[in-house]
Amino acid sequence: MSPSRQWLRLTAALFVCGCIFLGFVSAQPDDTKTPAKLFVLPKVLANDLTPATPQELREIEDHVKKVLDKVMPAIVCVRVGPGQGSGVIVKEDGTLLTAGHVSGKPDQNAAIIFPNGTTKKGKTLGQNRGIDSGMCKISDEGKYAFLEMGKSSDLKVGQWVIAIGHPGGFRPNRTPVVRVGRILTVNSFLIRTDCSLVGGDSGGPLFDMQGRVVGIHSRIGGKEITENVHVPIDTYTQTWHKLAKGEMWGGLLGTAETVKSAGGKLVLEKKDALTGQDPKDRVQTNSHFRAYPFRMKAGHTYTLDLISGDKSGKKFDTFLRLEDAAGKEVAHDDDGGGFPHARIVHKAIKDADYTVIATSFEANQTGAYTLKIFDADFVDALVTGKVDVLKSVKLPMPAVIALVEKFRAAQVPLHINAVLIDKQGDPLPNTEITVNWDKGFQTFKSDAQGVVRWALAKDKSRKLSVELPKGTRALIALTDKEGQSIGLKFAENDPSLEKVKSAGGKIVSTFSGAIAKTDPFDVERENCFRHIHEFKMQAGKTYTLDLVSEDFDAYLRVENDDKGKIAEDDDGAGWLNSRIVFNPASNGTYRLVVTTCDPGQLGAYVLTIREITAKPAEPKKVESK
Repeated sequence: MSPSRQWLRLTAALFVCGCIFLGFVSAQPDDTKTPAKLFVLPKVLANDLTPATPQELREIEDHVKKVLDKVMPAIVCVRVGPGQGSGVIVKEDGTLLTAGHVSGKPDQNAAIIFPNGTTKKGKTLGQNRGIDSGMCKISDEGKYAFLEMGKSSDLKVGQWVIAIGHPGGFRPNRTPVVRVGRILTVNSFLIRTDCSLVGGDSGGPLFDMQGRVVGIHSRIGGKEITENVHVPIDTYTQTWHKLAKGEMWGGLLGTAETVKSAGGKLVLEKKDALTGQDPKDRVQTNSHFRAYPFRMKAGHTYTLDLISGDKSGKKFDTFLRLEDAAGKEVAHDDDGGGFPHARIVHKAIKDADYTVIATSFEANQTGAYTLKIFDADFVDALVTGKVDVLKSVKLPMPAVIALVEKFRAAQVPLHINAVLIDKQGDPLPNTEITVNWDKGFQTFKSDAQGVVRWALAKDKSRKLSVELPKGTRALIALTDKEGQSIGLKFAENDPSLEKVKSAGGKIVSTFSGAIAKTDPFDVERENCFRHIHEFKMQAGKTYTLDLVSEDFDAYLRVENDDKGKIAEDDDGAGWLNSRIVFNPASNGTYRLVVTTCDPGQLGAYVLTIREITAKPAEPKKVESK
């Protein structure tokens, strides 16, 4: 930029600031909302030009005055404890946006100060520490002047913007201070502008030239006060419900909160590299990208890892995005895999094609990376009609009591998570279902994402079922209270783990039955009912005996007339199911005793027998002397 144009730009900014100090002292906090109307922009602003003449400077000055008439009544100072910053009201009920480090923890008392010094009581709401977004609300009832939120995704480098705040904190007889500047960088995580900011400006609004809030001041850039960072307004709209509910999440500002992988089988691995010849990404401005098609299955949870670098050790800050077949963003991540690696964990609610986009956080970064996708071991059950809940999540009733207590002790309360979907696999919001158990029922209504979630309780688990409306399907899973799937594989002694490996082979026999109170007691297990099945076995063969029940904790025993008990097992097949791999010493008829681990248990079972020919023993080597 030529020295003369630099001077013109600086003069315009200072002149506008001077106007602000003289006006708006009498702005009232209870002004009615300004009608949402668009201004006709001067040519210099509409085309993001630098003013070249005094006339263009006057046009910018006149336009900024119009914008300030619209926005100033909704600009506030936010005091929480001894600290203070700025904020902007965006809802008539007094909901306001600020920086996360200004609002701090949820449910704190706050003082909301308007430009004329009027003070209202307020409360802090949610905070995303990782990106520095925060929300507060005025406690005093009333209708407040509020402003429209724009879309930070529509911003572009070089665009003119207006920054307003309280540098150094609120001062009587001084209106919020205005700075005019341009956008230097914009992406999903931050906006950089050359609008000067100092302490106290944090939390104040960044406006486009229509007076729409497009960002919130966060911090001064690393180089100088004229290169500053703002939180994009899109991050507020995307997480609005969490902020409004008073949730706090994310790592400390400037650090990344890593995302826990769901694990599972590696289903895709691609070693590749971003180069200067790759096309520019439409979201991460001026960043190169590469795209990979990938099909996901309903009910499966996938972990997508974008790992920066190769054997050379050179790394760049990766950025990962997942889009559906229509090109709509499903999820994105910067440092979820730990800086500089990105990670997304996504559960698909329908069979569909997706696009995985590998790009960079900063503009024009290039380098090698590895993209890995894992398909988790656990899969949500896709059900319809009247559903046996425990059976759908493969959770035997005898395990419920122990598991509920186990996870409660670990401060991970178990929940049943149901995602309601239509025939096309799209979520069904605001849909009512009925949950029944042996002694009662409860109705639930799905949220905006089609999700219904309720705590799994010991006294509300027997005969637990869900009635789904006609044409409605559901993906049902066992999760934590946040909806994260639980694979039930936490320790070596966990009953979900298989402890005996099957020998495989073809199925040669199947016995089905149901243990009832009319059956005889077992001779070995006190007060446990039993069934006996006889089966002929041959020496030289290997048999896998699997006893599976969704009603009771299975216990299996093998006997014959010569030796009595030969083998027994409790949880060898995992999840309270029994497995015995057996090599008979001789031909003959063997008794397979089906019983229960605990007294008084009843229910259906299936005993499956597989057979293979045993491998011949290797001849012993005889060493010559």
